[in-house]
Amino acid sequence: MESALVSIIIPTYNRAHLIGATLNSILTQTYTKWECIIINDHSTDNTLLIVNQFINKDSRFSCYNLPDGYLEGGNGARNYGFKLSNGEYVNWFDDDDVMLKDFLQTKMNAFENSIKFVIGSHYITDENLNVLKTENLIEETSLFKDYLLWKLKFITNSVLFKKDFFINEKLFNETLTRGQETEFFTRIFYKIPKASYAIINKPLFLYRQHIKSKSSNNLNYIKSYKESQSFTAVEVLKKSIELKDLELTKSYYYYLTDAFFRSLEHNHLTNAKFVLNNLTRILKLKNKWLAIELKLLGNSLLFFSKGIYRIEKRWKSKQIKI
Repeated sequence: MESALVSIIIPTYNRAHLIGATLNSILTQTYTKWECIIINDHSTDNTLLIVNQFINKDSRFSCYNLPDGYLEGGNGARNYGFKLSNGEYVNWFDDDDVMLKDFLQTKMNAFENSIKFVIGSHYITDENLNVLKTENLIEETSLFKDYLLWKLKFITNSVLFKKDFFINEKLFNETLTRGQETEFFTRIFYKIPKASYAIINKPLFLYRQHIKSKSSNNLNYIKSYKESQSFTAVEVLKKSIELKDLELTKSYYYYLTDAFFRSLEHNHLTNAKFVLNNLTRILKLKNKWLAIELKLLGNSLLFFSKGIYRIEKRWKSKQIKI
């Protein structure tokens, strides 16, 4: 397996103070047949200066600016990096996290003929890479369900793919501004056979948490974020009903109901209408009267925004049929 080339794809934006540690961790990999493709997404700091130092040191590193035709943001950079990649295997990685030295080797050792991707665990650290927690990966039901219910906690870094897995799969949705990983993973994990993947319950990288930015995003209502999250939740609800999974269906019905009322609270009518229209359309086959109620009362709320709390409580108490 050592003869197979692994493409590591790193989108970056203004990470001059962090990306050096990331690239150093790649240099120390025990699996040495790799290329690292860095996609610069319009950085304005000294990120390119740091990256070029590594390129001059080792020809396995390369860097490209995100061109026109790809939307700004991590997804566009991930897709462009994939297009440039030469490896038989692909691992996207974030520009602020750090690989342990056996990150690649351990995953590569897990590949067999039927395996399309391998998922590894990680340590959660603070901003200074002090370990706070070990993330264990133990599958209970299915990859799709356990990921959505956050029983399996992993990120894009965690997964090494065979490149040919994406011959019939779409890459990242570039129009989303929030929850890009969730949309990507739930789409490719849907109905995937267990024989197609392997899970390694061993930490293979350091996942750096940035507390300030995380808490700030949670406190603010950002309309583009909410629209992206609602889009993904609608797709998940449809899949959950197709699977006849009541737990997932109830969970995402509740999530979308909450999204509708939070949208009304913030006068985000575009998202409220999107959620309401999709809920009524999805539910009308098996939950006709609930769909009618959602449509009638929901549209009334869009016009008058009265009695929101009482109706929200009523909808969330409903029993869903699948």
